[in-house]
Order: sequence, then C-alpha cells, then structure tokens
Amino acid sequence: MNMSSLRITKTDALLGIKTTPAKVNISQPKADLEIHQKHAKVIIDTEPVQIRIDQSQCFSEAGLKNNRAFMEDNVQNARQEWLRGIGETVSEGNMMADIKGKGNAFAEIAFNNAVKKYDFNVKFIPTSRPVIDFVGGNLDIQVDEGYVDIQARQNRPIYDVEVGGIEFYMLQNPELKIEYVGNELDVKL
Repeated sequence: MNMSSLRITKTDALLGIKTTPAKVNISQPKADLEIHQKHAKVIIDTEPVQIRIDQSQCFSEAGLKNNRAFMEDNVQNARQEWLRGIGETVSEGNMMADIKGKGNAFAEIAFNNAVKKYDFNVKFIPTSRPVIDFVGGNLDIQVDEGYVDIQARQNRPIYDVEVGGIEFYMLQNPELKIEYVGNELDVKL
C-alpha cells in the first residue's frame, strides 16, 4: 500500500513595533529683578577734649601777679597798715592821756618805735594746686540706615514637547502551506 500524505507547513506572522519615546524639555528662565538701594551712612561728629589749666593762684602766691591782682593786694596791705597805724596812734594817745599810769609813757612809746619787730617764717610756694578743667570731648553718632527694595518678577517655565509614537509593521506575513506528498491521488467522494 502506497501511502500518500499531506504536509502542512505554517509560518506565524511576526509584528514589528518601533517606538519613539516622547521628550519633554522644560527650561526655567531666571526671575527679573529690580533692586533699588540707598546705602547706609554713619555720621560721626567729634569735639576734641580741651584741658584748661588755671595757675593764676599759684603764680599769685609766688609773687607773679597780673596788674589787677597786684593792685588789689597792695590796696589790702595798705588798708591793713593804715588801720594798724591808727590803732597804734590811739594806743599811744591813750598811754599819754593816762596820768595815773606807771612809768614814763614817752620813753615806752620811743622804745616801741625804735625797735621794729619782724616775724620770720619759712614758706614753700605755691601752696595751692592749679585748677584743671576738662571741656568738650563730645561724640555724636548719627546713623542713616538706608534700605534695599527688591522687586522680583517670576518668568513662566518654557515647555518643549516632542510627541512620541508607536509604529507597527509586519516583519513576516503569515503563511499556511499545504502540500500533497505522494504519487497517487485517491480521491473518493
């Protein structure tokens, strides 16, 4: 018996897929800035210190006086001497008027006028200190703080989009092949 057969060959379909990815580019421009500024200022005003030294009392005690002080001292000394002279004259007049007094009033007055009495003393000059005053030395600080005014304007982001895609195509078409293998064809219906 001869055998005949059918051979069936099948080829599957192959699909190709090509994808293009989507791209999104985002850029952000910097903000626009407006800056207004007033600089700070520091104003320093100083008055230098002055030292005043008054030595007029020290010089006066040493005999170095100005004309006014010299005249005032001489007037004072003259007045004291004048009062002392009046006092001595009154005392001498009282001694001569006293008849009952003991002793010779004229001899005593003559002796007192003949012998002068001096008072000697050691003195270091000047005895007072100079007067020292400090004047001025003020410090005035003024601050103008200034300011900074910043105005910022934001910019919108910029989007650049490239749309992606999917492409389908046939790499291989499907096929069904039926072959008769053998010599005889026996077909019965």
